[in-house]
Amino acid sequence: MKNYSNHYLRILDEINPTSGYIPSKVEYVAWYKKHYKTIAKQTYSDFCMQELIWAFQEFKNLVSFLEHEQTIIEANNKYKLLDQENDEEVIEWLIDYENVYQYAEHFYCSHFEWEEGKIEGNKIIVSKELEIKIELSDFKEFIVFEKTFRPLLTKYKNELQK
Repeated sequence: MKNYSNHYLRILDEINPTSGYIPSKVEYVAWYKKHYKTIAKQTYSDFCMQELIWAFQEFKNLVSFLEHEQTIIEANNKYKLLDQENDEEVIEWLIDYENVYQYAEHFYCSHFEWEEGKIEGNKIIVSKELEIKIELSDFKEFIVFEKTFRPLLTKYKNELQK
């Protein structure tokens, strides 16, 4: 754990991973929800507060993605029940989950594709600076969704462009 001198930055100590423990996605969300009002209500902006506001933005991005997890699970379950040979059903499914896919795609691109070193063993590094890591297994449903949605979207876009 880091030892922050500013009492506002000390709240980061509550969620910092240690060498033997990495908080779960549920813990990150609960921590963010517990403290976001404290940060949002601060009226001054010294260096420490700027750092804390930046840290909370990193957490906000993670939490906004994780808040869509139930919808992603729902999408995966509905896809399994589709007649996958029925173009109309598949297109309807794509339309139903297009909005949540935007969150998933952004997260996927920034944490799996474009930046080197975002995967460390069986962990996703959400922020190196803040040492935010999450177990890769916590993203199983998301990975299934990404591997299903993107190829189908590409397929139908290509067919419509012909």
